[in-house]
Amino acid sequence: MVITGKDNPKVKYLASLHKSSVSRSEGVVFIEGVRLCSDAVLSGAEVITVVKSESFKDETGTFDGLATDPIILSDNLFKKTASTVNPQGIALVVKRPSYDSGIPFRGDGKDIYAVLEDVQDPGNLGTIIRTADAFDFTAVLISDLSADAYSEKTLRASMGSVWHVPVIRLPMSEIISFLDSKMITKLAMHLKGESLDREEISLPCAYFIGNEGKGLSLDTSAKCDKLVRIDMPGKAESLNAAASSAIIGYVLSGKRH
Repeated sequence: MVITGKDNPKVKYLASLHKSSVSRSEGVVFIEGVRLCSDAVLSGAEVITVVKSESFKDETGTFDGLATDPIILSDNLFKKTASTVNPQGIALVVKRPSYDSGIPFRGDGKDIYAVLEDVQDPGNLGTIIRTADAFDFTAVLISDLSADAYSEKTLRASMGSVWHVPVIRLPMSEIISFLDSKMITKLAMHLKGESLDREEISLPCAYFIGNEGKGLSLDTSAKCDKLVRIDMPGKAESLNAAASSAIIGYVLSGKRH
């Protein structure tokens, strides 16, 4: 049966999931598009609902058999329900990943963590998650006031990497306590820090990046082992959070060899 009315309860529910507060309280994620949906499925995400437009054709067979009762919307209604400008006719409601067992720790001396304090921009967060995936970080650890790792903007910026690397939201005090318990070096990315020296860095290591406007808090900076900065010979005063993360991530990943 093809649903055509925007007042249908199922349609209203799907539309409500565009709000992060609703999505988080429901414990689910609404994702759209062939690439994001395919990556979620192939990465083992738990699919709760399949949503298709009336004209959608699953040419790859990726979505066949995922749900016995998919929601089929008219093309016009799917476009209105979707949040992307040019929807591709496929969306999924999947369960949010949970990490009840706590922060992962490999213990091989090569652990790398990105720690984000109150990073607000979902584009920055998604790009940092993508960096963590590319350089095989152990996890991305984010403070309570950071952007939602599973908002639609973050998901799109991560290009599916959110399904590959653990992203764990905790109070900063708990994050620091864990890192201290495992004797993991804590580097604070800070404009007043010392010049980043590859030779002085060792693993396991966690680097801290702060809020886009305020940077790291004084309390968090004080609890890190060292303040470091990326030298910039040009005229720009600073790099954004995502660019800084990519640079330090590359440097740290090179220490594994």
